[in-house]
Amino acid sequence: MSACIGEPISWLRLERVAAGVDDAPAGAHLATCAACRSALEEIRRDVVALPVLHVMPKRRWWTWVMPAMVAAAAVATILFVMRPRDPGLTELARVKGVGQVEVDVVRERDGAIRDDVRSFAYGDRWKVIVTCPPNATAWIDVAVIEAGAERADYPVAPAQIACGNRVVIPGAFVLTGAKRHRVCARVGAGAPPTRSLPRDGDDNVACVTISPE
Repeated sequence: MSACIGEPISWLRLERVAAGVDDAPAGAHLATCAACRSALEEIRRDVVALPVLHVMPKRRWWTWVMPAMVAAAAVATILFVMRPRDPGLTELARVKGVGQVEVDVVRERDGAIRDDVRSFAYGDRWKVIVTCPPNATAWIDVAVIEAGAERADYPVAPAQIACGNRVVIPGAFVLTGAKRHRVCARVGAGAPPTRSLPRDGDDNVACVTISPE
């Protein structure tokens, strides 16, 4: 890979460009720097790899509010497009200024993408996805806590997202070791949330548990 022609653009800044944030100086640099363009393309491939392969759409909690006249007609369609799913696979947070936020994860293993498993092996890649009310925005900070640990790891940069159905948080990570992990999303409304060890009962935190195989 070639070297940057000047001062390299930070990974966090490239993540924001990949997410569509307007950054004219970064754009000017990318136009002439092959090294930073290559890094940007790597991020874009990483951001889209899992959702592109995720083919089963899901209806979320706000979509169940429908007029009674169409409810009966929609039942057959709902049953057709939805898979049986353990409700314990996702968790919810409720944040003032955002609303209810559902946290989920997807796993990539040898090119196979699944969102209905909560076990890991060496080499698996994970992404966090969230669902929150349309027209809201939220800051999401992903924390990973190994069982028994008194500190959290933060494998990806905090990201500001436009809410919607199953929004992918930029960045992927792997899990290691022989203990279960809690993968948590701490949610902020107007700014990145303060980092602290997620605890049960935190209103702005939702976690899922992933166990070793």
